[in-house]
Amino acid sequence: MKLDRIKRRSGGTLILEITPLIDVVFLLLIFFMLATTFDERSAFKIELPKSTVAKTKSTLKEVQVLVDKDKNVYIKYTNNSGKTETEELELSTFVDFVSEKLETSESKDVVVSADKDIDYGFIVEIMSLLKEAGASGINIDTNSTK
Repeated sequence: MKLDRIKRRSGGTLILEITPLIDVVFLLLIFFMLATTFDERSAFKIELPKSTVAKTKSTLKEVQVLVDKDKNVYIKYTNNSGKTETEELELSTFVDFVSEKLETSESKDVVVSADKDIDYGFIVEIMSLLKEAGASGINIDTNSTK
């Protein structure tokens, strides 16, 4: 694409260069791609309780159970192809589904991410169902206040 030269009153020609503009646009694109963080729980309206304990970074090789404030239970796991999947579960099929996912996971640990407004009894029920499904360790997910 050839740009037409613009005639100036002083007799010189003015050429519109867009190469620096393209460079700046790509630099801004790279900056925003690197600076953006994505919250894994943004689709699930879960407000975690606060904790002063430092959060340990975990790889998603374990099974994660998400509970929102309406007591909807979701399970997040990594399938055989390495893709992370999330499914909503009923409590009647919870034990069978979680035990099936724990058999194929590297770790038998389960992370529970529950909204802070959920009553304690429901979380205890979820934890007992996880133990029944064969979970060796149950971790409670919190937001760090540091």
